[in-house]
Amino acid sequence: MTELLKSACAAAAGGFAGGALVGLAEAAVVAATSSATEYWVFLFGAVAYGCFGAGLGAAVGVAGRVWETRQRSDLAGAAGTGAGAAAAALGLVVARFRIARDVFGEALPLLSATGIAVHGGLLVAAGAVFLFLRARVRAMAAKRGPWLAGLGLDAGVVLLGVIASVVLNGLGGGQPAQRAREAAERHGSGPNVLLIIADTLRADHVGAYGMRSVRTPSIDSLAADGILFERAYADSSWTRPSIATILTSLYPSSHSVMHKTDVLPDAVVTIAEAFRKAGYATAGFVTNINVAPSFHFEQGFDTYDYLAPDFFFGATDSASKLSLYSGMRLVRERFLSKRKYVNHYYQDAKTVNGASLPWLERTRGRPFFVLIHYMDPHDPYFEIPYNGRAVARVETPNPPAEKAEELRTLYQSNVEYMDRFLGALFGRLRAAGIYDDTIIAFTADHGEEFQEHGGWWHGTTLYDEVLHVPLIIKLSGQRQAGTRVREIARLVDVMPTLLAAAGVEVPPTCQGRDLLAGGQAPEAVYAEEDHEGNVLKAIRTERWKLILANEGNPRGLPPVALFDLKRDPAEQVNLAERMPDRVAALRADLAVLEQAAAAQAVRGEHRDIDAASRERLRALGYIQ
Repeated sequence: MTELLKSACAAAAGGFAGGALVGLAEAAVVAATSSATEYWVFLFGAVAYGCFGAGLGAAVGVAGRVWETRQRSDLAGAAGTGAGAAAAALGLVVARFRIARDVFGEALPLLSATGIAVHGGLLVAAGAVFLFLRARVRAMAAKRGPWLAGLGLDAGVVLLGVIASVVLNGLGGGQPAQRAREAAERHGSGPNVLLIIADTLRADHVGAYGMRSVRTPSIDSLAADGILFERAYADSSWTRPSIATILTSLYPSSHSVMHKTDVLPDAVVTIAEAFRKAGYATAGFVTNINVAPSFHFEQGFDTYDYLAPDFFFGATDSASKLSLYSGMRLVRERFLSKRKYVNHYYQDAKTVNGASLPWLERTRGRPFFVLIHYMDPHDPYFEIPYNGRAVARVETPNPPAEKAEELRTLYQSNVEYMDRFLGALFGRLRAAGIYDDTIIAFTADHGEEFQEHGGWWHGTTLYDEVLHVPLIIKLSGQRQAGTRVREIARLVDVMPTLLAAAGVEVPPTCQGRDLLAGGQAPEAVYAEEDHEGNVLKAIRTERWKLILANEGNPRGLPPVALFDLKRDPAEQVNLAERMPDRVAALRADLAVLEQAAAAQAVRGEHRDIDAASRERLRALGYIQ
């Protein structure tokens, strides 16, 4: 074996150990900050980071040998340098990524005072890690030999990952069975309730909402059997905060699920918990990572089936939260993958039906509350029938503007695909004799952009294309069938409406209203966002809409935007500079709504609402 190869191998052995230690450290962060139901993240993290570290170590070993003047290599030094370099480099990258995303909400400018302090501190920490590991591993290698020390250390770190994964998986294994036993012992009464959430479905791409170029006969038939709310709006424009609002009847700043690492707090009362308290069997079938058990969305469900995608590289749900996995997937999607398959992103409507329908049919005779979440309208936009071709955000984050109609057509075909399986779901419910007696609510968490305001996808604006969503509620016995409601509705209203319709007590924590109870509708819709560095708030009234954005936001939105929805429903003409008095009045109302949401925040300080604000809230319809 040449001296160059010896140095490379010794440094690679050390690099594997250094990388694996970083993997275990990040795995511990994942396990501590998410409600994981399995813990293979430790083994995956140790092996994946270890392999990456081995590559870095080998490169360091080769470089060191090239510069070394001695005839024989210092293999102990190579092993130590490989371990220190791999741990320092990977640790620096991972720590920087997590701090920028999790602490600063992806808004950490390098040249700001905070940015300089954070990055300087990280460099010092990385240097300390390098020096410590290099010294420790070099000493071990000098005492026991570089091969025995390096490979032994590698095996020891991987063994730690195995032990952590096996032990933690064993500790968490009994919870689903215990919940199932508890469910079997409960006996409630009342109509069944089925809540269907379509991911990324714009209201204006549903036939019942006037879209003629999209065929959605199943959704349209549900609208014919139920009540359609023409003006229903999401309270946020990406999945996790929006579905948290649906399930809790709390605004995003109240339930505190705003950022990519936020989990649904234990302190909230979910719709599933309210139904379970009333004796209902509860189940959820979801296929979006944002509402997986690792983010604690299983609260109140006896059965919560997260239909995970087929992860790449042998990863699991918990392992997919590692920074390295995200990077590996990005490289695969952009540079290595030629064909795309839906099961690598989510499980499609056919698979979701295959998981949920047996449970529904098996639970006949007992009242149930079931959540079914379909992902099909979400990107990637697949060609239907599936042929391996699709357009994905991860691969093409900013398609040319002239592709808007092409992508819209693909999106529409995915909506139609989902609709086919909604029809299959409703057909099976009819065949089982439970459709008529079941309250069925159909809605979406948010919409999608197709260059209406110069952008794509969702989660970075609060324009109507991402907030206007379908909302249809079919009551048991098809009461009020074919009704269309013009009054404003919000996703925060879904929970109290369904609970009241089923005769179940509505928790006092709900910030929404029963849409079927009559009374005055709220005068305004409040929406908010803190995502990928874009901090946004909006208020929408019958005629006006005000959107406030943080200065220097990544999307490039104006700090203040005012739209006259009567004359400009597409929100294209910003009147903020021309109508400062209108802006000031809407700002005042927006501040009141912000204060109300903050006063009920489940994390942080609870603040009282002053008398003037309370009166304005009453005028806007937010309190009685």
